[in-house]
Amino acid sequence: MKLLSLEKYLLKNSLDDEEFQKLVFEISEKLELEALSEDRKLTDEEIDYEYIDFLIAETLESLKDDVCTCGVEDCCGTRVEKNLKKVYEIALYMLRDGISYEDLTQEGIIGLIKAHELFEDDKDFKLYKDYYIAKEMFNYINNYANYRKSAFKDYAEHEIHKDSHLKVSLKDRDKSEELKKLEKENKEKHIEEMKHLEKRAETLFDYLNLKYRLSEREIAVLVLYYGLDGHKKKTFSQISEITKIDDDNLDKILKGAMFKLSNVDEKVEL
Repeated sequence: MKLLSLEKYLLKNSLDDEEFQKLVFEISEKLELEALSEDRKLTDEEIDYEYIDFLIAETLESLKDDVCTCGVEDCCGTRVEKNLKKVYEIALYMLRDGISYEDLTQEGIIGLIKAHELFEDDKDFKLYKDYYIAKEMFNYINNYANYRKSAFKDYAEHEIHKDSHLKVSLKDRDKSEELKKLEKENKEKHIEEMKHLEKRAETLFDYLNLKYRLSEREIAVLVLYYGLDGHKKKTFSQISEITKIDDDNLDKILKGAMFKLSNVDEKVEL
């Protein structure tokens, strides 16, 4: 099952834990990640390098490398610790404008822990853990979308109410008829604009209308550079060979992607 298909299904169906477990058993296949956003590169002028959160970079750097196969039980940590990379990888695919990457990964870790507690069999845990990671991230993003929609509609309704109930002051009586007519037209125009925005709010902040933060190319570079696919971290020369991107552009893509991970909607074009 593809990630977007899972998101669409969860939007239409409110599932409790038991129902979701039944769903993943019915699917019984690996969750397929997919990058859907357009590849819009940031210019050097757009990237505020001082604003890059290096704590995120340090966290990605500190994630464990490949799981040890020496046969010693838990020598590389618990199942949760061994699969943290997958949480950070899935978050790259689900990250939307206005969402904090750090917060999103924390939600994903909650999903990973749920899967760890639910599936005693390692085979089941390996197959289904991604669904639980994605579901917790979905809930977080969907709650954000609903909150933004509600807040935006409340703002629009307040503006409409305010302009609809403006009282005429004593000074207004002295104004020329032409000026009062102009002010009235401006108020009516503003009310219409707010009504239009209120209507747009019905879909503007729908889950599927939230813009993706990262492009397919940015995700590919981040996954290879930090080894989030479960393999060893790749060098610039190795990434360049795999992606066919020269070193200069590769450096810009990586820095631009890290900037997007570090910022929410006030720094990234919506």
